[in-house]
Parts: sequence; structure tokens; C-alpha cells
Amino acid sequence: MGGESQEVPFARKKSAMLFRRGRTMLVLVAVFWLWLLLGSADFIAGLFESPFYALLALYGLGVVTLISLAVAAAAVFYLVANRPKTMKAAVPTRDSVRPGFSDLAPVIRLVPRRVADHGAALTNKAAAKWRDLAS
Repeated sequence: MGGESQEVPFARKKSAMLFRRGRTMLVLVAVFWLWLLLGSADFIAGLFESPFYALLALYGLGVVTLISLAVAAAAVFYLVANRPKTMKAAVPTRDSVRPGFSDLAPVIRLVPRRVADHGAALTNKAAAKWRDLAS
């Protein structure tokens, strides 16, 4: 099978996946910090009717803030450790992927014809039944 030589090696696929995960986690931490700086004051102010809830919210935000620092450090590590060689190499080009074929193409070709024909027959029977019921 000639398509296997054009596939990206597993290590490079995994590296790109880990890079994207690190980037996503860094974006989520940034969104959390923006919310913390811009919107959390209203959240905490709404809890000041009960001192217990306000104290619990402040403690929770403090703990999550410290955890977010560790998560951000891990995300930066993932970004640095799994950095693609170049951004063009991380994105498959038109030359590296055969046009018209997807990852599911071999699976679809393995379905026996009688199964595919039977599915079409069932669909036609159901359509006929609904047409009869509608008229």
C-alpha cells in the first residue's frame, strides 16, 4: 500500500497533539486570569451577604489561582518541549495528503456490498412506510 509512506510518523503526530494541548491550556489559564482580574469582584461582592460564603469563595479563588500558575508552567513546558520544527511542517500540505481520501476511507471500503445494499433497502422501506402514513 503506497499511502503508508506519506503518513506522518506517530511521534510527530503525538508531538503536535501535545503542542496543541499545551497551547489550549495556556489560553484557558489566560481566560481564567482575565476573568479573575475583570469579573470576579462582582462574583465575590454578591457573596458578602454571608461572611462564610465570601470567605469560602476567596479561599477557593486563592487555591485555584495558585493551581493555575502551576498549570500555566506545565503548559509552557509542553509548548517548548513539543514545538514543531516549523509551522508549515505541522500542518499537512496538499502534496503530503492524497486528495479525496480521508482517514475513514479504508474502513468504509471494508463494508461488504450486501451490508451497504441492505442498509439502502431498509432506508427505502422506511421512506415508503412514511409516505404511506403521510398520505
